[in-house]
Amino acid sequence: MIQRLKTSPFAPWAGLYLGAAAWFLHHQTGSDTNFWDCRAAGGAFTVGVGLVCALLAVGGGLISWAAAVPEAQGAGRQYREFARWVGMAGAAIFLLSIGFQILAGVFVPACWR
Repeated sequence: MIQRLKTSPFAPWAGLYLGAAAWFLHHQTGSDTNFWDCRAAGGAFTVGVGLVCALLAVGGGLISWAAAVPEAQGAGRQYREFARWVGMAGAAIFLLSIGFQILAGVFVPACWR
């Protein structure tokens, strides 16, 4: 299963896609909860959802990092290597944005957001 995941054509892009999905999930969950009941969207809730989403983004980055690069030289190798770097960088950027949203959720009171 792990070998099939590493050789999948989508594995190098996993960090980009899972990172974006994690950021969207964190942002939308926090916004909707704050809209429905601002008292429920306090610091502990924001941190909990943020950590779960951060783990999702880190998981995507690790999948991109572990994506196997073919031994043969050529365009296929360059494409896969580029996709790995884009996936890892995307996961890092989305992880950073999730981290800033967690900090905002801790420092700014829920009903003031």
